[in-house]
Amino acid sequence: MRTVELASTGEQIPVIGQGLWGVSRLKSLFSGKSYYNEIKSALKKGIELGLTHLDTAEIYGFGKAEGVLGDVIRNYSRDDLFITTKLFPFHLRKKSMKNALKKSLRRLGLDYVDLYLIHWPSKIIPIEKEMAVLEDLVKKGWTRYIGVSNFSVEQFKTAQEALKKEELVNNQLHINITNQKHIHDSLPYYKKNNITVTAYSPLGHGGFSELSGDIKNKLEEISKRYDASIQQIAIAWLINHENIITIPKAFNIDHIVDNSKAADINLSLEDIESFYKFK
Repeated sequence: MRTVELASTGEQIPVIGQGLWGVSRLKSLFSGKSYYNEIKSALKKGIELGLTHLDTAEIYGFGKAEGVLGDVIRNYSRDDLFITTKLFPFHLRKKSMKNALKKSLRRLGLDYVDLYLIHWPSKIIPIEKEMAVLEDLVKKGWTRYIGVSNFSVEQFKTAQEALKKEELVNNQLHINITNQKHIHDSLPYYKKNNITVTAYSPLGHGGFSELSGDIKNKLEEISKRYDASIQQIAIAWLINHENIITIPKAFNIDHIVDNSKAADINLSLEDIESFYKFK
């Protein structure tokens, strides 16, 4: 699996990881253990293929996603994995913010995560307060790096300026070939400042199974030239941009294998830019 440096940290991170958004407690009521076992098998296959950046959040399945991931990663060397989780902004006090990561670590079975993100900007909690907590969590050794998710460039700048010692290394944003806003409006800033952007939902919420019209035709045209699926081209399109990595959700082993192969596709600049008209 191809890797890139995370911001300016010296840390190498896979261009394609695995996202655990979508893990559900309700589905297990109907499918039982087989539901979680299928997810665990897919995660293990991804790790074998080098998709060792594993992204979760306390809100995913109300903690269940972290628990499922914890069951998987206990069988691997900690140094071989890069674990990201996220703080949901309903914790109003500093103590509860810190306790949130404590609980996440307990569910994951870890002493620390590699990257801890503020999941969404809060309209209630001052950014300065959140950043003070993140810095303290680094100091405690509970996370190695810090970042944010779903922040605008202006919000990111404000958060960065509030930090005293640490730096934000990541902003996780909703980006895909049908949702290009951040490619054109935000990515130039992150490239200039060498901040890594993680694109979530790189295939939408349905694997682009319902695409139609000109964009589908364009994907099919290019996929034939590269002997790839349209999903592989869509993922390759993202990671062929500088400073972008991605974390597709895939709870099916065949999809995991297909996703991993996208890392080897090097699109021409002409092919990359040919999709810009769909922004």
